Amino acid sequence: MEPAVEPAREPAAGSGLNTAVERYYDITLDLYEDLWGEHVHHGFWDEGQGPALDGADRHAATDRLVRELVEHAAVPAGSRILDVGCGIGGPALHLAGPLGCTVEGVTLSARQAARANEKARAAGLAPRARFHRQDALSTGHPDASFDVVWAMESLMHLPDRPAFFAEAHRLLRPGGTLAVATWAVRDGELDAGERELVRQILLHQVMPDFSSLEEHEALARAAGFTDVTVADWSAAVANSWDPAFARVPQLDRGPAAMRDLARARGVDVLGFFHAGPLMKKGFDTGVITYGALRAVRPRP
Repeated sequence: MEPAVEPAREPAAGSGLNTAVERYYDITLDLYEDLWGEHVHHGFWDEGQGPALDGADRHAATDRLVRELVEHAAVPAGSRILDVGCGIGGPALHLAGPLGCTVEGVTLSARQAARANEKARAAGLAPRARFHRQDALSTGHPDASFDVVWAMESLMHLPDRPAFFAEAHRLLRPGGTLAVATWAVRDGELDAGERELVRQILLHQVMPDFSSLEEHEALARAAGFTDVTVADWSAAVANSWDPAFARVPQLDRGPAAMRDLARARGVDVLGFFHAGPLMKKGFDTGVITYGALRAVRPRP
């Protein structure tokens, strides 16, 4: 008799969570890149627009999200940037290419860092875009090393968000900018069904918890940032989880296929296949939100 596939494990805290995040992105790197291309994050549309039925506009929509965060945060051309949670380098290569920035990308996944460096070399951007396997909270960079700290869809994986805002403040030069785009949760009390939906999303996406956009703003201010601005982009990005665009395969290949995949890569990979329907429900019900934050380290 075929052994059953065990359920996904609850993410651990602290360094155990870092290990779980590293493993998740190591084992899903090719799945994300094959399905989503160089940008492993949401797309962005104007009101009333939606994705093409075959997902053909994926690159345009995900590339636009990068440009929207550049504009929201007023990222200066030629900046020195720390990219926190750089993935396979899609946003960083835009920052290093059209904007002429110098980017140091960090990720917990050694495979992601290696792939991002390959892409930078292929694009002729290796001198200005370098990627490392590092914990974003202990990079070893001295104080005031960067003009911009950039975090696109990475804060959700950090169990200590106050520590992130404090570290970003330390690493930025006076007048430097923090640019964040993040998944979030609706502010206020959730009912039992909503809490269970959030729990399932956190479980399958290897995240410790969600903060609301209001909480992100408060954390930035508490860390000493000024000129904090938050934009709710939930409606603009929600179409990213439409099945035709998200292109996350449904669990319709049969239990044997799922067992084979779990045996080959580990049970954690199954969270990839659960993500689409859960995130779509989260956006449809308003439980999951999405926003951008800009904050400035004040000058003396």
